[in-house]
Amino acid sequence: MKKKIFSLFAILLASLVVSACSSSESGSDGKDGDTIDIRLSGQSPDDHPSTQALYKFAEQVKEKTDGRINVKVYPANQLGDYTTVYQEIGQGTIDMALLSLPGELDDRLRLNFVPYLIENYKDIEKTIGTDSYVFNKLEEVNAEQGVQLLGFHANGFGGVGTTKEVTNLLDLGEDKGLLLRVAPDDVFRLPMEDIGFRTVTIPFADLYTSLQTGAADGWAGGEASLNYLGYRDVIKYFYQTNDFFNADAFIINKNLFDRLNEEDRKLIEELSKEMTDKSIETAEIYDKEYKEKLKEEGIKVVEFSKEEIHKLAEHVRKNTWPKLNDRLGDGIIDELMKQ
Repeated sequence: MKKKIFSLFAILLASLVVSACSSSESGSDGKDGDTIDIRLSGQSPDDHPSTQALYKFAEQVKEKTDGRINVKVYPANQLGDYTTVYQEIGQGTIDMALLSLPGELDDRLRLNFVPYLIENYKDIEKTIGTDSYVFNKLEEVNAEQGVQLLGFHANGFGGVGTTKEVTNLLDLGEDKGLLLRVAPDDVFRLPMEDIGFRTVTIPFADLYTSLQTGAADGWAGGEASLNYLGYRDVIKYFYQTNDFFNADAFIINKNLFDRLNEEDRKLIEELSKEMTDKSIETAEIYDKEYKEKLKEEGIKVVEFSKEEIHKLAEHVRKNTWPKLNDRLGDGIIDELMKQ
């Protein structure tokens, strides 16, 4: 009996030793020429520009490391929704992702969705680029979650899609007579209410049906492409209000990033910046393309002048931003006011 117990113990010990050696030999720090396998999660469909950017990133990494770093892309939430994936990035069970930052975990992660943070395309780089206050602050907040922020993928400006015409949109503060579906968050709800819309919170999965049945007269929170791809059969109007700028965050597990050798870290940072820069270049083209597609579907697209967009922006900054001060905390709104 004792011999059997000793034999089992010896087998178990040997297994642990082999396991430890294997883990050490296949480590993902890239310091000794080891192969590194990275799982990269995306939340957009396979043919979406942001997903195509991920495929290009993976190809470039493989090419520039001679196959030593292999990045496999999992689009369309294959590894889970953005909140789950973000948490797993922090834990290290998923390596990288391009996703919406989940404000549910930390209110400060909503920073890049503050309404009218950006007014027009020429302001994108200085507002969310790697040298900006927004990027540096979000880099700090993400680090607290065990996440390294690498950059953003710019998708486009948000607007309002409706089934009924809005005749007084620029009469700020006056009742618009329409009920808008908004995301269940003050960052999205308050600016619409301050402009003059009545709002309702409806699960995003039920939005199409709600627009069909009249449970909502429209929705806020999507750029032209989302209105076209998801709701062109039910909306009749699209108002390009530029109320927020949709940009997904490109992130990596911080421990993994810190373990990489200097050369690999530099490569990933450079390719991430290339992705950000390219997306900023194409965001305006992409918005214009989908506004034309909306028009082709018989949807009336209403655009505003720079002066009118500025009027909307100033109204929201004056009336909505102070209400977000306590919610975001950390002196964020005060710093944005200075910016």
